[in-house]
Amino acid sequence: MKLISKTLNYYLLVSLPLLIIAGLLSYFLINSELKDGTDETLMNEKVNAERLIQSLKEPKTIYLSSDSLENIIPCAECKLKSGFIDTAIYNSVEKENVGARMLRSYYTFEQNTYQITLIKTTMEEEELLEGILATFALIVGFLIVSFVIVNWLLSKTLWKPFYSTLSKLNKYEIQNHEQHHFNEVNTLEFNQLNIALNKMMDKIYSDYQEQKEFTENASHEMQTPLAVIKANLSLLMQSDNLKEDEMNRLQIIENTIKKLASLNKALILLSKIENNQFKENESISIKQFISKIADNYIDLFQSKNIGLELNLSEDVIVKMNPTLAEILLTNLIQNAIRHNDEKGKIIIELKQNQLTISNSGKPLTIPKDHLFIRFKKNDASKDSLGLGLSIVNGIAKTYGFKINYDYSSSLHHFQVNFN
Repeated sequence: MKLISKTLNYYLLVSLPLLIIAGLLSYFLINSELKDGTDETLMNEKVNAERLIQSLKEPKTIYLSSDSLENIIPCAECKLKSGFIDTAIYNSVEKENVGARMLRSYYTFEQNTYQITLIKTTMEEEELLEGILATFALIVGFLIVSFVIVNWLLSKTLWKPFYSTLSKLNKYEIQNHEQHHFNEVNTLEFNQLNIALNKMMDKIYSDYQEQKEFTENASHEMQTPLAVIKANLSLLMQSDNLKEDEMNRLQIIENTIKKLASLNKALILLSKIENNQFKENESISIKQFISKIADNYIDLFQSKNIGLELNLSEDVIVKMNPTLAEILLTNLIQNAIRHNDEKGKIIIELKQNQLTISNSGKPLTIPKDHLFIRFKKNDASKDSLGLGLSIVNGIAKTYGFKINYDYSSSLHHFQVNFN
């Protein structure tokens, strides 16, 4: 939920109960005032009735209304309770029972007691109350609609700079740093936020550039020493005077040098990808590349007892560098082989501009968000450099491909969307 919506919702949650309470209090107060007015009218009529009794020469029943509901009746022993009573009477015009207020009182004159019954309908007062309630409901409804409109207007106007900043942050890529500058705005707080973000982004980009240059320089500077060490080590291992223990130690050194050389090569490749040094693009058939790579690894599949299932019913043609296309697909297939079970399986499916490579294997021991980060490796992959999927991710970003990962049904699924 947006901040402005949440804020207005809080105001609405606070104000609505207060409005309802105020409305109910107003209703009861107005109802009480109307009832008091009706009672006062009945009391005035009671005085008039007493005067009428005083004018009588002898006790008799007097009907004060055509329906005989209002009357003056002589009574020797009056047992009905006196006072105001809420009741209902039949209205011949409306043809229904309507609310009424009754006053029953007793008056003694010249040793004769009379029961006075007076009635006044409260239909007008009830209609007035209904009008007040309807007006209150309209006010509440108007308030809710106003909150919605204000929320929309504020989102479109007052908070527009904030959402613009948020959108740029979500789209930020350090390789395109210059395209994500936060402009000056009229609102002071948002402007201060943009200034702080610009400083932070510039610092991040500067640190990134320094690390990137260091990695590139170190990788290139390491090439010659590694080649010298490898050449001399090869000559040394050809000596006939080496003992078995010495040969084993040299073999360990050679394996380490090979791993270091592979790491150096991968870092240089990443640097070239990030610097967009692969300019030559061609129309690439993903289907043909996968078939070719799968054929190259057929012996490895057999030696590891890994079953391969190819579902390449549809082809996908993309415009990209052929070297990077081969690296992208090879790394994904190598990853599926490296992290597979004994007698496991690999399923490669290509359809609707989407490539899915699935392989059997144990669940990840690291968060899946770390899969494409450099040197982040699953615990089970001790021999991995931790750069294969980073290279895949770098190539995908270069061409705007989207890569998704999921683990379900004991299978790892890597999806590449070429749209």
